[in-house]
Amino acid sequence: MNPAATGPRTPGPDRELLAALRPAAVVFDFDGTLVDTGALNTDAVRASFTDLRLTVPEPWLQDAPLADLTALRERLHRDLGLHLPDTDPEFVARTRAHWLTLAGRARPVARVADLARDLARTVPLAVASANDGRVVRAGLAASGLDGLFRTVIAREHVARLKPAPDAYLLAAAELAVGPGRCLAFENTHEGVTAALAAGMPVIDVRDHTWTAQRP
Repeated sequence: MNPAATGPRTPGPDRELLAALRPAAVVFDFDGTLVDTGALNTDAVRASFTDLRLTVPEPWLQDAPLADLTALRERLHRDLGLHLPDTDPEFVARTRAHWLTLAGRARPVARVADLARDLARTVPLAVASANDGRVVRAGLAASGLDGLFRTVIAREHVARLKPAPDAYLLAAAELAVGPGRCLAFENTHEGVTAALAAGMPVIDVRDHTWTAQRP
């Protein structure tokens, strides 16, 4: 996809903020920042639990730390007395397979996706996600965003997931831009912490009025 073919730029406060910040590169979180994946992630994990004959209450599942398997195992045992029999790679592969069958339901987060399309005309973009790489790429493709990003950093590319800075540091290295000259977009406390720890200014897209938090 050619980013320049998506139409003219639309003026507004978001673009004015970016013009003032003048980042040399931009790194986006995936889940909930670029693409609305909340229901997809929950549905895929629910299907994996069903495969393993693990029954969990729906409110518990909605609040579970789905991206952090260590925390997920601990919560399963502590809250429900359940044991996850899969190894981490087995559970990731199982849940990924379910997610990919649902990928067509992925939709972009309009405000962030529109800005990403604008930015792709002038600066290199990356994705830094705690999700599986095949899931991220499938979600970007289903949302029409896959042609915008020079690199995608996913959970399999780093030793430590967010809130550790590894994904953001690797994204900056892949883009050949210093972290301090990048700008991150995030939608979780862990993600904001990771970006700041990497030395990147970050915009929390959960805030209605966007401002950059600085390291």
